Amino acid sequence: MLFPASIVTYSQLEMTVKTTVRPDKHQVTYEKPGHLANGTGNSHLQSLNFIHCMKMPCERTNWRVVYLMGVFSLIQNTQYSIYLTSMFSYLKKLDSTATESQFGWIMATSSLGHCIGCFILGWWNSRASRSAPPMHCGFLLMLASNLVYLLVDSVPPSWVAHVMMLSRLLGGFGMGNSSPMRTCASLHSTATDRSKAMASISGGRSVGTVVGPGLQLMFLPLGELGITIFPGILSLHSNNAPAFLGIVLTMVGFVSLIVLFEEECAEESDKKAIADFENQYNTVKEEYPSSDVIAMLICMLTRFVQNFMQISIETLAPAILMMMYFQTRQEAVASMATTYLTTGFIATVLYLLIIFTKLSAIVRDKIFNSLVLLLFVCHLLATYSWQFYTSHVLDRGFSNETLTGCDETHFTWCSNLTISPEWIFYIGYILSFGLFMPFINVANATLYSKLLNPDNQGTQQSLYDISNTTARIFAPIFITLIYSAYGPRRAWESLCLLLLFTTFLWIIFDKRLVPLKPIQKQMFDNDGFEQEKSPKTKLVS
Repeated sequence: MLFPASIVTYSQLEMTVKTTVRPDKHQVTYEKPGHLANGTGNSHLQSLNFIHCMKMPCERTNWRVVYLMGVFSLIQNTQYSIYLTSMFSYLKKLDSTATESQFGWIMATSSLGHCIGCFILGWWNSRASRSAPPMHCGFLLMLASNLVYLLVDSVPPSWVAHVMMLSRLLGGFGMGNSSPMRTCASLHSTATDRSKAMASISGGRSVGTVVGPGLQLMFLPLGELGITIFPGILSLHSNNAPAFLGIVLTMVGFVSLIVLFEEECAEESDKKAIADFENQYNTVKEEYPSSDVIAMLICMLTRFVQNFMQISIETLAPAILMMMYFQTRQEAVASMATTYLTTGFIATVLYLLIIFTKLSAIVRDKIFNSLVLLLFVCHLLATYSWQFYTSHVLDRGFSNETLTGCDETHFTWCSNLTISPEWIFYIGYILSFGLFMPFINVANATLYSKLLNPDNQGTQQSLYDISNTTARIFAPIFITLIYSAYGPRRAWESLCLLLLFTTFLWIIFDKRLVPLKPIQKQMFDNDGFEQEKSPKTKLVS
């Protein structure tokens, strides 16, 4: 029989147990009579009043922890992306024989390290049932990455690429922090506030990725020689200054994690006391069934596809601007830099609105995922080189000096390629990745966290992050192969098919894409107890 509010006195233990069960609360309070609370009796049963956070859903959102995870995400992605604008030129400066292929392997190693780091730190989070230890390890790995990068100009030229690769590999391992961060934000937020919690993580990642490369402008006044710190050993210049800033940011995050982070979880002795009581008296239990693997895979595929599309377009954008719109390399870089900044600004404002206003209330997990995927398809259709366009890429000849135009000696598909309006290319990118992308990031991450058992999500969250990192590895390779062999039309068509297939899965498996709900069991077995007919029912053994 279930008693909504009951007091049970067990004379052998001389303790009072008050169990309150309400639809919106999951809290068990153990109280002791006054003479026991003053120091006598079993120490395991004193003052056990806490939210059993590793076993039951969070009762209230701990905004301090959620916002702290957002700041950590910002720090992590800023120090990780700050190298991107200067790394290749730094590699060429130190080793004139270095090739684009070597640089590609350096970046691939970084993404591979990220995949491995996500899984290991996420698994550690699940096994330890705590987020702090793996996050400490992640920050230390990022610190090691920055320290190794400082040594690049102190090694022989033939070692430069390998030392850079080691630095980026360690940085990738450290980026695995994204899994325990996402898990921690999920465990410390209610289902109602989950979208805001996920927005804080996604917003920190988005802002850090945009701000990081732009911070390189701060270091340009240092020049190539810079300031000597240790003569003949170490100097601060425009190429290694990102590593110094990365060290500062990482230390800020590491110290903040120690000083400011307070993880809400039950002590082992408290868990054992509750478990013993529940086993003895058959108190109410909430057991979660296994997560729906199909639903999880669809969310992970969506994460992969949305990032695959964005990275593919970012990879091809400079080539398309030079080939289709006859921009020089400098003009193409300037155009895309402006587009990135505009996109990042819009996305940042949107994330802040989702976090701090009621905009999160309109984010519907399943609807927004399917809707944004279809809007991405509209973006690709709008920027497609349709046959009815009158302008042609061969209207202007290919320039060997500026590399503008379409080189029909290398690309057979130049002969029938038309030019879509340039302004649609920029507007489409800004709308898709500045306005639409934040919604699918929040909606998909929120639903994925609700598909999982709230006890431990570390390993499953790591798989979600790996799906994003995998797109970074394969998208540039896949899309450049298609572009080189068949042109931008086939590349766009491939992305459309991938998006439509993913949308189709959301429609087909709609009934399975629902939050995981616990199975409740009987709270009390009334055998052996005597029930009194009073407003506050007392059962005495």
